[in-house]
Amino acid sequence: MRKNTAVMLLTWFLILECLAGCARQDYSCFMEVGDYEISKEEYAILAYDNLARTAREYGAMEGVDVNAPGFWEKKTDGVSPMDRVRELTDEEAVRQKGIQILARDNGIIDEIEYEGFLEQYQEETRQRKQMKEEGKVVYGPIELSVSQYYSYRQSQLYQSLEELVEQKIVTVEEEELREYYQTVKETEEKKNFRAALSLAVFEDLGRDQAAAVEQWVRDQGITEELPRLLAEETGISARVEHMTVDTLNLGKENLVLDRVVEAVRELEAGETAPAIEYVDDMSAVILVESKEYGVFGSYDEEREYVEYLLREKKAREYIAGEIDRMEVKRGKEWEDLTYEDVITP
Repeated sequence: MRKNTAVMLLTWFLILECLAGCARQDYSCFMEVGDYEISKEEYAILAYDNLARTAREYGAMEGVDVNAPGFWEKKTDGVSPMDRVRELTDEEAVRQKGIQILARDNGIIDEIEYEGFLEQYQEETRQRKQMKEEGKVVYGPIELSVSQYYSYRQSQLYQSLEELVEQKIVTVEEEELREYYQTVKETEEKKNFRAALSLAVFEDLGRDQAAAVEQWVRDQGITEELPRLLAEETGISARVEHMTVDTLNLGKENLVLDRVVEAVRELEAGETAPAIEYVDDMSAVILVESKEYGVFGSYDEEREYVEYLLREKKAREYIAGEIDRMEVKRGKEWEDLTYEDVITP
């Protein structure tokens, strides 16, 4: 009897402690990751952008009015738009809280409760205003929104956590480093190339011109006779251009050149890229005449770079694995989350 009484008292003590914990934080228990709460307010920061994404998805469906009263709670086949918002938000919410937990466990930060975050946000705002008053350089807006500061802080946390894991947790053996060198070598050499290209440039009037030019180039290639022959056979007016692209020497930003490079990145000599938007409202079909890939250095020359990439890869895998192992619990408030909960600051 005494033993049962003791167990009951302990149970009630733990329940009261849990409730008191929620009360001390001034918000209701909403969702937990690894025994740490994600408040409704923190979850709403992440859910906000998913409202627009969900509205776009449903708006593309026939007969759906996203502005109709009750839209967000109306269920179709047992699923409401707010269910979709929760689905999109949950993975990111778990990831962000997991980053906070790992950062705390590894001594990077002390406070991971939402109230503590708001205090940090207010202090950041105060400091930025003070710096402006003192004539100091302030990068970005003088006053960040809560969402902007959350994204900034989480990015900084993840970077610090990744660096710590790279240096203090993951290990790299010489044998696996040599093996990973081959993977990096293949990737880097594919990334950088020099290609001679021929372009059939034409005005795409939307009457299957692009498909006709693509087929012509695949069958006939691109020669100086293309404009005459293409016009005779299809009635399409085109011109021929030639260019050489070198990904190591692209120069200043050029959106058209960037589109050309991306169109041929995965192609080999003799292959044709689908029509792309070119210049002056024209389109272009590109034929790769020749392609040479960059040369990656020897193992000894590139060892430091390869080790950096391998440590980064293993650190990201370690962090993701640790977060995946964290238990996730959802409360009644999570189930009852409304559109108004998300849009109300």
